[in-house]
Amino acid sequence: MSTVVQAEKAGAKIVDWYSCIISRSIDQAILLKEQASALVKNMEPNDKILAYYSLVEFRHEMLLRQNAGMEEEERFSKIEPILENTVDHLLKYLYYFISGQNEYINERYKSAIKLFRKAERLLEYVDDDAEEAEFYYYAGAVCYRLNQYPFATSYVEQAKTIFDSLGYVDKGLNCQIIIAATNSEVGKYEKADEILKNALQQAEMHLETKALILRTLGLNAIRKREWEEAEHYFKSALAIKEHRQSPVSMKSQYNLANVLFRLQRDLEAREFLKKRK
Repeated sequence: MSTVVQAEKAGAKIVDWYSCIISRSIDQAILLKEQASALVKNMEPNDKILAYYSLVEFRHEMLLRQNAGMEEEERFSKIEPILENTVDHLLKYLYYFISGQNEYINERYKSAIKLFRKAERLLEYVDDDAEEAEFYYYAGAVCYRLNQYPFATSYVEQAKTIFDSLGYVDKGLNCQIIIAATNSEVGKYEKADEILKNALQQAEMHLETKALILRTLGLNAIRKREWEEAEHYFKSALAIKEHRQSPVSMKSQYNLANVLFRLQRDLEAREFLKKRK
């Protein structure tokens, strides 16, 4: 007969698991998921901890696949009724924030910003620097997608300050990408270049992020109408295996093809596209 696990013990393990998700420690997150699942399976009845577990499990799937399937979304939607009657502000925060992340990943930006605004009203109940920085990062990212550049910069700069203090190098580099992109969008091309080249020097151990920096340098070059420079950066990004295997690579491939057409190298552009189909 299994020993009944106290809800507090299961909750503490879920907190550890969620911390690994935020820091993108995937192997450790997978291990802690197994441990948390075992504790929850034998836990005394507690709807709040079950809801918390479901939220973190959903975020775990987002980390692994970056695009949750319908099955997970249907399961996730069942959590909302539990939250309607709870006074647990942290649980409500997690629901709104993780829901917003899912909307962002699925490119439903207006829906995402509404959920992030609800989460922000509960941010004072979050007693974890990494979690707070994660919120600022996603809030800034969605503001960038909605062309709200001053808000995007403000949020992401706050995120970067915290990530840097925690030693989360990859997270800090991703913040620099958004800050540079906002500068590029408003015509501050030299400032964008400066930020990105500084980030590039720190990205040698983070190949996927390095490729995104190179891609952003390419986009900045396009805005400057520096076609040969753009070609160099897109080809450099696509030379990195981690980028070629990511969903974003399709955008880089077509950006490069358009640059080659601009350089009147139509045959190379067509061969390039054909080769990557």
